[in-house]
Amino acid sequence: MAKDKIYLQVAAFLRECISEGKMKVGEAIYSENLLCEKLGVSRTSVRKAIRLMVEDNILETYPGKGTFIKSDGSGILHNRFCLINHYTRILQYDVTDSYYSDIIFGAEAQTREFNLDFSVFSKEFHTPDEAKELFKNMKYDGVIIDSGFQTLKNNYCFLEELFKNAVIVDGNPEEGTIPVTAPDAEMGFSRLLELAAQRKAPVFFITQEHNSSHRWRKICFERAAKKAGIQYTIVDYGKNIRYDNFFHLDFNHFDHHPLIHEQLREIAVPENHGATFICCNDYVAIKVISSLRRFGYRVPDDFAVSGFGGIGFSAYSNPALTTVKIDSDLLSRNAVKILMDVVEKRRSVSELLPVGVIKRESL
Repeated sequence: MAKDKIYLQVAAFLRECISEGKMKVGEAIYSENLLCEKLGVSRTSVRKAIRLMVEDNILETYPGKGTFIKSDGSGILHNRFCLINHYTRILQYDVTDSYYSDIIFGAEAQTREFNLDFSVFSKEFHTPDEAKELFKNMKYDGVIIDSGFQTLKNNYCFLEELFKNAVIVDGNPEEGTIPVTAPDAEMGFSRLLELAAQRKAPVFFITQEHNSSHRWRKICFERAAKKAGIQYTIVDYGKNIRYDNFFHLDFNHFDHHPLIHEQLREIAVPENHGATFICCNDYVAIKVISSLRRFGYRVPDDFAVSGFGGIGFSAYSNPALTTVKIDSDLLSRNAVKILMDVVEKRRSVSELLPVGVIKRESL
C-alpha cells in the first residue's frame, strides 16, 4: 500500500479492535505513541486515521483529555440514506409511467419519517472497481439499490462487499445475501393463470433472463403454474443475445420489439389459436399486442395477453391490458423500513408485498 494510504491500515486496525471488543464504546483509544510503536507507523498516519474516524462518527476527540470511542460503527451515524437509481437523470414525472418516480418519492418520504436526510445517486457504473471509486468518499448509513444493479446474476456480488447496509428494491430475493423487497409475483400469476385456464388453450410466458426482477417473476410464474397444474411454455426472447449486447450503455432507449416480434412469429400460429401470452412486464405485453396485430390477429379473440406491473399506460392500450398491479411507492417505503432494521441490527430478511390483478379486455 502507498505511504499516503497507511492511515487507512491504522483506521482498519482500530475498527477491528472496536468490533472485537478490545476497545469499547466510551473508552479512550490507544495512545498515539502506543499506536506508532505497535503498528510501526508515523504519528502523521495515526493522526490522519483518527481524523477519518472522527468524520465517520466512530471516534470523538476532547482537547486535553484524549480520543474516545463514540460508536462501534453500527447504527445511525451520518443521518442519511442514499437511493442508487441510474434512471434518475432521464426521469420526467409521467402519470402513464410513474413506476421509477414513485420508487424515488416513496423512499424519500419514508426516510424523512425516520428524520434522516435522503440523497439520490444517479451515475452509472459498470465494473466493481468503478463503483468502489465512485462511492469511496460518500457518507451514508445505508443504501436502497435499484434492482437494475442486481442484473448481472454472476457478477453483482461486489454490491455485498461494497455496501455494509443495503436493500434491493424489486429484485430477486433468491439471488445473493442483500435483503430484497419485491412483489409477491406468485400471487399475481396465480390469478392470471385462473383466467387463462378458462380459455382451455396453451399458455406461454414471455420473458428474458438478463434482468433480476424478470428472473424472479419467472420463478414465481413456474411455481404458480405447478400449483395450478397448468402446462406452459417459457419463451425467452433474449436467449440468443449476450448480456453486453442485450443492454446497450444507453439501454433505456433500447427497443426489444424486434426480438419479441420474431419469437411470436414462431408461436402465434393457427395450432396455438386461443393461447394466452402472460408477459414478464407491461412493456413486453404492449409489444406482444402490437406484434399480434401486425400478424393480423385480434386480442383477445385470437390470442389473449396479460402484463405485470400495472403501469399507467396499460389502461390506454388497445385493447386495455389485464395486468398485475405493483405499488412501487409501497415497495420503496418498505425497503427503507427494512434498511433501518438492517442498520440497527434488528433483522436482515427479504419481504414480499401483496399485489392485485386489474382485469381488462386483453384477457
